Amino acid sequence: MPKNTFFRLDEARRGEISNRAMQLFVDHLYEDISMKMVLDSLSMHPGTFYRYFEDKDDLYCHLIRNVTRKRAAYFNNSTEDSLFRSFLTGLFGNVNGTAAEPLNELEIKLTETFLHIPEDILLKVYLNVLKGESFPLIKDIIRRLRVDGYLRPDIDDDLISFMFESMQFNLVMFYREFGIKDSQMQHKLSKYFADFMGHGLLEDHKYSELVSDIKKAKE
Repeated sequence: MPKNTFFRLDEARRGEISNRAMQLFVDHLYEDISMKMVLDSLSMHPGTFYRYFEDKDDLYCHLIRNVTRKRAAYFNNSTEDSLFRSFLTGLFGNVNGTAAEPLNELEIKLTETFLHIPEDILLKVYLNVLKGESFPLIKDIIRRLRVDGYLRPDIDDDLISFMFESMQFNLVMFYREFGIKDSQMQHKLSKYFADFMGHGLLEDHKYSELVSDIKKAKE
């Protein structure tokens, strides 16, 4: 987590630092990025950098936290209908012109670096950032699904929230373990698991209705 001195900077300066740092992590492999490259990219002296961040890992975790919170804000501000579509079937793409992805191009590319960062950094991001940020959001979405009659009655909210929260981490580990580097195959696997878990969550008639509506909207 960045130090308090970083958050005392004005919003424009924090945004400039974040954008420059994101571009660096997108353009280079994580392990190839030296502290000199970080300092040059941010136009900072070492003393200034360490007043704001503990190290390179701290900077990267801060960026991931930002995009995670941006997605959370998007879900929290969504209508019930677009929420269901984005959460359960977001990998189908946009529906009726409603964007299913609130991040800009650079932020999306940053999230894709998950596939390449060292495993110890991936675990650090999951434990220190994603776990704390995503669990309350997912649990709230599950609650909203239940209230509106979409959820099967035998679903345990804590268990399902934990499974969704850890799914992306485990998928990345699966890609690495079995050497799956093709992006189209990764997308198919992600889509399969989102569809598989979504089907398991919903009442059968609700699931069929939802998928039918999405297919019609895409035609």
